[in-house]
Amino acid sequence: MTNNQQLPQIPKKPMDRLLEYLRFTKAKKHIPKGAYLLDVGAGDGSFLRFLNGHIRAGTGIDPLITNHIHFENYTLYPGAFPHNFDTDERFDVITLLAVVEHIPENELSKVADACWHYLKTGGRVIITVPHSFVDKILDVLKFFRIIKGLSLEEHHGFNPEVLPDIFNRWKLIRKERWELGCNYLFIFETGL
Repeated sequence: MTNNQQLPQIPKKPMDRLLEYLRFTKAKKHIPKGAYLLDVGAGDGSFLRFLNGHIRAGTGIDPLITNHIHFENYTLYPGAFPHNFDTDERFDVITLLAVVEHIPENELSKVADACWHYLKTGGRVIITVPHSFVDKILDVLKFFRIIKGLSLEEHHGFNPEVLPDIFNRWKLIRKERWELGCNYLFIFETGL
């Protein structure tokens, strides 16, 4: 870090970290080595740190970040994507890991358009999103203090099956359910 910057303090319990790790390992398999990555909903930069040595460099944006933070090979910016994000750079990969269920559905087309704008030709958008029934499971886990359940109040019963219609400029190259059907992985790719 530079200038004695500190990461935002995002509370996590061991189960939160395990679920996060499972998302990270699932997504990493689909990120080319040496990619330049934009992580939307980056939180404290955990995913970018997880990818250290795998990606060339990365940028993260998250509304919980209060200050611009620069590390050796990645930078975190405060704000919501796409409203508070503007750069001339283009990325090989854009990730939204457990993010779209927090975005109002009427805003997702703006997110898709911004991803199209910031993605290089041949680039990928990687999305993980829980099935809508998972909200009930998370509520129980949070009640019993097994998870911190950050921003669960923002979940709105999002139906992941609508993502191919929203991200309709891309070719859907992978769609799968994992973690016993609790989560979806979507990978969209631009044409060459």
